[in-house]
Order: sequence, then C-alpha cells, then structure tokens
Amino acid sequence: MAISYEFYETPNPKKDGKKSYHPRTVSFHKVTTEKLAQEIQYESSLTRADVKAVLTSLADKLANHLADGQKIHLEGIGYLSVSLQCDREIHNQEEMKRAPVMFKAVNFRADEELKKKLRRTKVERSTIRLHSMPLTDEEIDAKLAEHFATQPVITRREFQRLCLLRDSTAHRHIHRLVEEGKLRNVNTSRNPIYMKGDAIP
Repeated sequence: MAISYEFYETPNPKKDGKKSYHPRTVSFHKVTTEKLAQEIQYESSLTRADVKAVLTSLADKLANHLADGQKIHLEGIGYLSVSLQCDREIHNQEEMKRAPVMFKAVNFRADEELKKKLRRTKVERSTIRLHSMPLTDEEIDAKLAEHFATQPVITRREFQRLCLLRDSTAHRHIHRLVEEGKLRNVNTSRNPIYMKGDAIP
C-alpha cells in the first residue's frame, strides 16, 4: 500500500523565470460508502446493510449539527465546522446590516491520531504523468474551441478538468483568456460561468 504522487509546477508570483515543482497525490479511485461497508463488515459482526445504515445516519446527523453552527469532533478522524461567505466585500457597519451571508464550505481538520497513522505511509512516483507536460496556451485554446463546438458555456471546474489543471493554474489561464477576449463571464464574479469570446473562432 502506497500513495502515488506526481510533481506539479508551483505558481511563481515573482515571475522571475525560475520554475519550481511540488508533489501532489495522484488517484483515480473513489472509495464509496458501499466499499467502506464491505470492508467494515469483514472486520466486525455488523452486516454490510447495518454499516451502510449507520453511515447514512451519520451523514444526516453531521449535516443537522453543522446546520446549527456546531463544531463536530469525530474521535480518531477529525474536526468538522462550517465556513460562511458574503457575495460582496463589506466595508462598514451599515453594509453588514444588508449583506447576504450564506454557506461556503465544510472545513475539516484531521485528528492527531489519524495523522500519526499516516506519517509512515509509503509513497511512490505515479507511473501516469498527467502533469509532466503542461499544455501550451495554443493547446488550451484549441481544447476550448472543441468544447464550445458542442457546449454553450463552461465553468471554472469544467475548464480545470478539460485541461487537467490545478486550481491556481486554471485561475491564471482563465484570467488570460478573459483579457484576450476568448472567454466572457455571463454570471456573477463569485460564481462565474463563461461563454465563448469573440476571439475564439
């Protein structure tokens, strides 16, 4: 058992021409509730159906407590909490009164016990080099043109998957494409949705 990894280019905010790389995990497998239920069944007196029922109930209870603004500690696993966001910048008390506040994300912080179990984990270089050869600007433009031939819009996440990019790299390319007139945002800045710009044939 080992964690597969690959090296990804690290964004260079100084733009001094020096490239650096950092390792990130590479995984093409998703562990489902069914898979966990089967594994726990083999190691306990519970049936697969029992385990799935408990996990389903756990998910519901976690959502209920998080919806009340409570923090949750699952011993041996980690801490869960909710973060919030506004759809605009707030500059004074008056704006606070009218600002719509909404759910942003569920935060997770691993328990120290879980981290201890992983510290001696074996790691190995992935045999699949998805990010060893980054796409050029021209290749990204071509992929976008191909996408827009069948789809009217694209989201940031769809763009990221289409071009196999990490978050920061996708954001940088989208900024470039908007400036070049190849993408235009037809939704809000918080939740952008892009249509083909005039600069893409």
